[in-house]
Amino acid sequence: MKPSLHIDNIVYELTEACNQCCRFCYNYWRDGSTPLPPPVPRLVRKTLRKLLSQASVGTVSFSGGEPMLLRNIHDLAMLARFRGAHVNVLTNGGLLTEDAVGNFKNIGVGAVQIPLLSADPAVHDYLTQVEGSWEKAVAATRRAVAAFGKGVFTVLVITKVNAPGIAETLRLIGDLGVKGVMVNRFNIGGMGILHSRELLLDRETLHGAFAAVEAFAASRPDMRFVSGVCTPLCVMDPSPYPHIQFTYCTTDFSRRPVTVNYKGDVRFCNHSPYILGNIYDRPVGEILTDPDILARYAEIPERCRDCNLLKRCNGGCRAASEQVYGTFAEADPMLGGV
Repeated sequence: MKPSLHIDNIVYELTEACNQCCRFCYNYWRDGSTPLPPPVPRLVRKTLRKLLSQASVGTVSFSGGEPMLLRNIHDLAMLARFRGAHVNVLTNGGLLTEDAVGNFKNIGVGAVQIPLLSADPAVHDYLTQVEGSWEKAVAATRRAVAAFGKGVFTVLVITKVNAPGIAETLRLIGDLGVKGVMVNRFNIGGMGILHSRELLLDRETLHGAFAAVEAFAASRPDMRFVSGVCTPLCVMDPSPYPHIQFTYCTTDFSRRPVTVNYKGDVRFCNHSPYILGNIYDRPVGEILTDPDILARYAEIPERCRDCNLLKRCNGGCRAASEQVYGTFAEADPMLGGV
């Protein structure tokens, strides 16, 4: 029987484990001290089946950690496709072999996202803290482009470290044949809290970086550029960057991606550390319509209360506030630093 509840987009976290230790990583469990548990393939499949029995899902985005650490990831993708969902894979590319790409293509995976942080291998590897990660990311991008074409998206996380080389990085991405680029400013959380002073962009650097993206985007109408991390409008007005699509976070669960991990924990998004409930305890539909949960995400930051931009930007990334301040009621921590 087909579930009556429909959710447009689920970010499904297959594991906490990762083969990199990125300085900017937003995963709330990456604090640099706790050993990460290994993947649990059987539980990952069981939870995915449970989720898909409770809701029909438009798109399932496999994430982590590093989802390619799951030896049964292709079976998981096939299960989601069989249940009618589109599948995206969010990977650092280190394990995205030719065979893996071919299997994803045959299953009908729709999109692959791979971070490429700099045209300079040393800068990319410094940010991932893994030597040789740049070479693997470039090779994986080439393989993915050959198989998926416009279904490949490069993720460029802009930090103070790699911002000076933005133009060169974009040229490399274009030369690799990528048609979709997510240009996300560094968002505080996880390991990023430890490295925030080094990575956090001041306003001048932030505007300069997006001006470089805008200039490149204007010259490449065949490519699409999206800023996927909401930035407070009082920090950056998007109007000078018409060739970049800026997205803003909504608290309406019917219109936003929801995160579920392999244990069944439901969260506001993949940046949020706060567990709303567990699908083994009650259906995901009940969790997302719980009055107490809806009230939690209806809170308005005091500093934004009288701002005429509030309805558009919603105070920036409030999930980052949950990590830094322990509450959704504060505005994006980039407004005050850490």
